[in-house]
Amino acid sequence: FHPTWFVKYCIALFGRDQAVAFLEGNMHAPPPYIRINTLKGSEEEILQKIANEGIRIEKVEPLKYTYKVLGSKRPLSKTAGYQQGLFYSQDKASCFATQVADPKPDMTVLDICAAPGAKTTYLAQLMQNQGIIGSLDFSRRRMNSWKTEVRHMGVTIADPVIADATAPLPFNVKADVVILDPPCTSTGVFAKLPAAKWRLTLHSIEKMAELQWGMIQRCADNVADGGTLTYSTCSITVEENENIIERFLKTHPEFTLVDIEPKIGDPGLKGLDKCQRLYPHLHQCNGFFIAKLQKQ
Repeated sequence: FHPTWFVKYCIALFGRDQAVAFLEGNMHAPPPYIRINTLKGSEEEILQKIANEGIRIEKVEPLKYTYKVLGSKRPLSKTAGYQQGLFYSQDKASCFATQVADPKPDMTVLDICAAPGAKTTYLAQLMQNQGIIGSLDFSRRRMNSWKTEVRHMGVTIADPVIADATAPLPFNVKADVVILDPPCTSTGVFAKLPAAKWRLTLHSIEKMAELQWGMIQRCADNVADGGTLTYSTCSITVEENENIIERFLKTHPEFTLVDIEPKIGDPGLKGLDKCQRLYPHLHQCNGFFIAKLQKQ
């Protein structure tokens, strides 16, 4: 059920037993999750409205506002709660990556590769719609979707910017929080998007890592002193994750890895144990990598 090259890659990276467990886990799609949108009301009020619609959910501890969907009388997108922007369908790992960035009200935040809007809308929620978010993406089509989601979720502090994040960013901003979720091979979401695995080769990983390396370097220029840069991908490859962070730390000594709170995943590989990895077969969500760096 996987390309031969990818099976060999996983065995080399994880060892045979863990690789087999991971690959078998890709046969089962993770459960759906939602994030309660407190920009539209209190968490308690929204939970009551959701329950009244016949949506059964379970809190994901220790994450904020994140719930696993146990069942629903109708598709989530057809419910009144969804149409009113009371909740957002968002994987647990994606919610975790945004929460790790830990933005506060009145901060200046940059969301790089922001479309279609999951991160931006959650950042604004954590900031209580106070402060500034600059949301940048290369795709005009995807940013049109971003605009729709931002309006739908009641966000008022985000400004869209269409630009290429591999080039110098088109604004001279020093942000308290920069969050980069670059394009990746999506090797952590094969359970949800099985067709994706047949479009990749080993060369795909190398090309993507080169793109990600250009982006993280550009983002570093816009982090304020004392600010943080959160890097995440939905890939399990070491080239797109630990290798990028390792190389970045060597060339940017003003940055250091900081602990991620809360911890719901496994430590990163190659001794980067302050990073977090999530796997479908262990954590019931998309495969994900997260690193948080602080500028001294």
